[in-house]
Amino acid sequence: MSRYSLKPLRQRSDLFEVAVGWDSGLGTFFVMVFGVADAGRDPAVRHWQGGQPGQIVTVEELRAAIAPYTELPAELEIRLRADQRKVGAPLPQQYSRFVSQLLNR
Repeated sequence: MSRYSLKPLRQRSDLFEVAVGWDSGLGTFFVMVFGVADAGRDPAVRHWQGGQPGQIVTVEELRAAIAPYTELPAELEIRLRADQRKVGAPLPQQYSRFVSQLLNR
């Protein structure tokens, strides 16, 4: 799993951070938008997408999902595509292989 922190758009002073990344276990990109924290509290999650398997499968879909909050730099697009390519099989397939190996011993 990868995770990168982006600064919100200048006009979004109500936001603290926009986190994006690739979740290999779910086979999806994700976006988490955090609001500005109240005194003594952690920032609240304002928006979360990519928590379901295969919910955001392309960088283009991720870019559209974060457009109201931040911009996706070209160099980060390249890194995210690389993250998506370099991961192994999604977790359900890995578990299936593991169980199969156990049963065949």
